[in-house]
Amino acid sequence: MYNSISMTRMASSIAYAMGAEAPRQADPAIPLVTDMVDEVLNGGKADRVLIYNPDCIGLWMYQKYTEDLAPVLHATQLALPIATVAPSWTPVCFGSMYTGVSPDVHGIKGYVKPVITVDSLFDSLPRSGKKVALVTVAKSSMAMVYLNREIDYYIEEYDDAVTEKALELIQKDQYDLIVVYNQEYDDMIHRTQPESPEAMAAFHHHIDAFDRLTKCVKANWADHDTMVVWASDHGNHMNDQDHGAHGEDCPRDINVMHYYGIYPKKHP
Repeated sequence: MYNSISMTRMASSIAYAMGAEAPRQADPAIPLVTDMVDEVLNGGKADRVLIYNPDCIGLWMYQKYTEDLAPVLHATQLALPIATVAPSWTPVCFGSMYTGVSPDVHGIKGYVKPVITVDSLFDSLPRSGKKVALVTVAKSSMAMVYLNREIDYYIEEYDDAVTEKALELIQKDQYDLIVVYNQEYDDMIHRTQPESPEAMAAFHHHIDAFDRLTKCVKANWADHDTMVVWASDHGNHMNDQDHGAHGEDCPRDINVMHYYGIYPKKHP
């Protein structure tokens, strides 16, 4: 069974929350998200957004390790079962997440990392006057497929440095959108198994990073109407070689969870 809400609807949902132009070909926004924005912000928009992209964490992890995800659930109000795209490779999925279109349209259909030329959130937000930072791991898909945009890039060696840079940028409060990508869990499932001690440690590192980031948002963006988002790209399964894998059109790879939280600004 596959989740019914496509990942291609996230880009328009973020644009709506920010009162900005969506990517030109993006699928429509998710009503559950837009309704929450309207209700919590009383018809207003979020002038600060943090998106955290932890790689490879599927719906089945939420189902099996719900209590472990308590910091994510406490930081958000809306948990959405989402269907990513196929083939469920990282550049394919992130290609659809931020353009709002299928792989047939954005052009990445395998594990390759060309620069996407289709209009994306990293194009439409600057057109709307929004300042955007992308904080990511060097040589990752997110460091490569969205180059040549009018945004600021912070390319770091690995997850810890990415998280520290994102915390610094939140504290400086100079960006309308900060996108943060971490990849340790994906690395560990390929080297070991999805529930190995190494992979589970990485899973908890991602939860801790999101917890730190959202607490920093609350402390430093209190004068703003703010949205925070946890959005993984795909899930994973065990392959015939007893290692973690993904890329198949199967529920464990396709089904993920996205979490949305809104923090209205504090009034004097």
